Amino acid sequence: MGVVISSVAAIWGFPLLARSTRAAEQNTETARTAEEREQEKREKEKREEAGFGGPAIMSVAGDPNLFFGHRFALPHRTTDVAELADATFGSKEYGDWFKKNDGLEVSVAVVRVTVFPIHTGTVVIQNMRLTGLKCEPTRYTGTAVIPPAFGDSGGEQLPTMVAFDLTEPLPRPWKNEGFVKGTEEETWSLTGNAFAKGIYLEGGKDFDARAFDLSFFTGTKDCEFGVDVNVTTSRGDEWYPIVFPGGGRRHKVAGVPERYETSVVSKAVEGPHVVEGPRPPRTPPVLRKGSFN
Repeated sequence: MGVVISSVAAIWGFPLLARSTRAAEQNTETARTAEEREQEKREKEKREEAGFGGPAIMSVAGDPNLFFGHRFALPHRTTDVAELADATFGSKEYGDWFKKNDGLEVSVAVVRVTVFPIHTGTVVIQNMRLTGLKCEPTRYTGTAVIPPAFGDSGGEQLPTMVAFDLTEPLPRPWKNEGFVKGTEEETWSLTGNAFAKGIYLEGGKDFDARAFDLSFFTGTKDCEFGVDVNVTTSRGDEWYPIVFPGGGRRHKVAGVPERYETSVVSKAVEGPHVVEGPRPPRTPPVLRKGSFN
């Protein structure tokens, strides 16, 4: 009988032992999983602090708030502007017409780009460079697009102004001082390297941002290009392409022709927009340069 009882006890005790063993294993596994999660969390935080896990910056581009371009053109002749009958200058309808007809700014194009960090830590903007610059004799000889006259743009604080002279063999990022007053010809002052000093941006919840007005000057040639921005992070030195209005990484500016075959003149912001005959182009702006270094 004792043997039977012992055997029965042994049989009944085996599930209890097995359950205890499994419980211990589950507790160990739970502890291990929790430890692994905590370790992964710590590693993720370290990566974020070090700037790992994706691009260091993001850029958003648009038209400068205070820049009213005054040189526009279409590559072909224009004989009818019925589409603009109810469009105000600068409206979506006007912009759609301009884009559909491959319109470009002439001689100088200006784009406002805002750069901000997208990770915790410090980002230093060190430089900008043109990429894939391609220029050819202008084909924008068809229509001069003449905007209405604008008043004073107001006193809003301007962002960092950077200029690229696309006629240079290797265009550099000049510090753009803007228009020079009191000159007969339209003159812009370029003095020194726009990035002689690094621009520090702090990332994180309350991140910094810096706006740049990028001006691109060309002569008689149509030019297409991209722009990269150079930043230093805890990972080292990195270059990132700027995204232009419309989401592309390339931008264009038209050169100055000998004359335009036709012209579209806006008499006022609300219109009317009138087709007129041939028109001579305005001369390209004069760039008054100091020492770059």
